[in-house]
Amino acid sequence: MNKRSARCVIISYDEDEQAIQTCTVDRALVTQLMQAALTIPWPLEDENFKLDDEFARRLGGVVFGLLSVHQPELKQYVSVTPHPDAVESPEPPAD
Repeated sequence: MNKRSARCVIISYDEDEQAIQTCTVDRALVTQLMQAALTIPWPLEDENFKLDDEFARRLGGVVFGLLSVHQPELKQYVSVTPHPDAVESPEPPAD
């Protein structure tokens, strides 16, 4: 049996089509791009090795949040409730 190469999932928002696009790409093709990108490690041990509905919800919320930061026109469609344990960014100190 042939072993498949490791893959990455890329999720993007197409403004013209107003559609979320998801694709898989050979990891070797995007390794250099990933080294120059914002990377958010999420160790499976922190999740007790459970990739369940709650993990999927949180991961989806992160994806939508990141996409809407860089493509603000998407933000109007995102209505994901933050996790109660989420810590908001601290306010900058007053001068």
